[in-house]
Amino acid sequence: METPKSFGPFEVRRELARGPGGVVFEAWDPEHSRAVAVKLYTSAPKDASGAIARLRRDAQAAGALGHPNLAAVLGVGDHEGQPWVATERVEGVSLAQVLRSRSPWPIEHVLDAWRQLCEGLAHAHREGVLHLDLKPADVRITPNAEVKVLDFGSWHLKALERQTPGPAGAGLYYRAPEVLAGQRPDRRADIFAVGAIVYELVAHRKAFPGDTTTDVVRAVSRCEPDLACLPTTPFSPGLERILAASLAREAQARHPSFEDVHADLVQLVRDAVPRLRRGPSATAGGAPGREALITEITAARAEDRLDDAIEISRRLLALDPEDEVALRTISEVESVLLEREVDEIVGRALAHAADGELDRAAALAEKVERLAPWSPRYLQLQVYLDEENARRTADHLVATARQHLGEGHHQTARAVARQALVTLPGHAGAERLLADLGEQPPAAPAETEGDSRPPAPPEGPAEENTPSPADIRQVEAAALSASALRHFMASEHARAREEVERALALDPGNRRALELQKILRVVG
Repeated sequence: METPKSFGPFEVRRELARGPGGVVFEAWDPEHSRAVAVKLYTSAPKDASGAIARLRRDAQAAGALGHPNLAAVLGVGDHEGQPWVATERVEGVSLAQVLRSRSPWPIEHVLDAWRQLCEGLAHAHREGVLHLDLKPADVRITPNAEVKVLDFGSWHLKALERQTPGPAGAGLYYRAPEVLAGQRPDRRADIFAVGAIVYELVAHRKAFPGDTTTDVVRAVSRCEPDLACLPTTPFSPGLERILAASLAREAQARHPSFEDVHADLVQLVRDAVPRLRRGPSATAGGAPGREALITEITAARAEDRLDDAIEISRRLLALDPEDEVALRTISEVESVLLEREVDEIVGRALAHAADGELDRAAALAEKVERLAPWSPRYLQLQVYLDEENARRTADHLVATARQHLGEGHHQTARAVARQALVTLPGHAGAERLLADLGEQPPAAPAETEGDSRPPAPPEGPAEENTPSPADIRQVEAAALSASALRHFMASEHARAREEVERALALDPGNRRALELQKILRVVG
């Protein structure tokens, strides 16, 4: 296959990896000056339009999730009939590389990765997005030990594959029994896959071993994982119990959600802290050693004692100023604290806006901009305040128009009411006022500078007041952009993006749709 020069707006730089399912390229996003990864699904049958459409739908939905443990999806498309998905370029190593290295991973690292997988996938599941083809290659660990899940949506293409005799595919070892049986899977299939990955990290062998497709399918469908081969750790036997529940053959016997797995992991760490404090990991002077401090950090984070987590991390840095866990913990906890501060300020700003105190709300918005200018919460607040300002201005214009009407200045009242509709398309008061003047409310204008079309005359044949096709398109675009704004404020980014695209197809100059399009590009 000849290497494509580009995928949509992304300029191909080089090939990164190639496998039976597709090819991954490094590309450049010139609009945002950043590197991206593009996966071209070369195994997709050209006649599988339904599966390809579902892959694109799920990839776009994953792109709207906005969670630090889920790789951001930046674009989807097709190249010569084969789908591609562009995601953020995640530096680091995959869990597949970690397993191939055969270097033992400290149990604390395994639990931390498991925790992050639970948090990211729980968020995806709450938004209705399942992975269903999770394997070690789809989980990357960044240089600061942050977990990123990749490759949402590829399951729809894998479902078309027939299981044939021969060597087992890489993803087969992690598929739940109900998936292999062709049953309709739910979130518990992802719980099974994560359990199989964690088992392999701890045991250094697969939970359901086999060399051929037939062997693996038989093992997953009929056998239980061998928990006796797991090494004893400070977290035994609780760790084994959680793994057994995650890998239960019957879906009903597994944890019902990743939130439940996460809760079990939190309790597991809490129970282990006293044992570790009494254990041999203390330093010669009696102070807790590195393993005990790491466990205390994990417990503090699980119990939401974030200030304690930072303080313990600093004690860990006193032992080793370059300790990865301590540096990462301080960075992550400070990010969480900043996010909470932003949420608190945004909440106050919205409360002031609801009370009509837009100036105080705008001052708080400026504070949020200084703290976190690219925060989705800041962008949502700014869009909301813009909308409220437009509503207040339109209300004032309608009040002014009614005053002119009361003074008998009909033409002036009509012009001011039309200006209110330019400021806020669909304003009910302006439309009622124009109706009182015997005029059909005009279509929403294109909302571009210099749009100075004169108002329609109040009298004349009905045909003169009939909206043109262009006016109808502008009205529809205004309604779509308003709907997109509501979806955006509800964090339904995929729906918002879809309606923005439809609005701009009808009216490329619609100002609100263009502003929302810019914001949606930033939040991913």
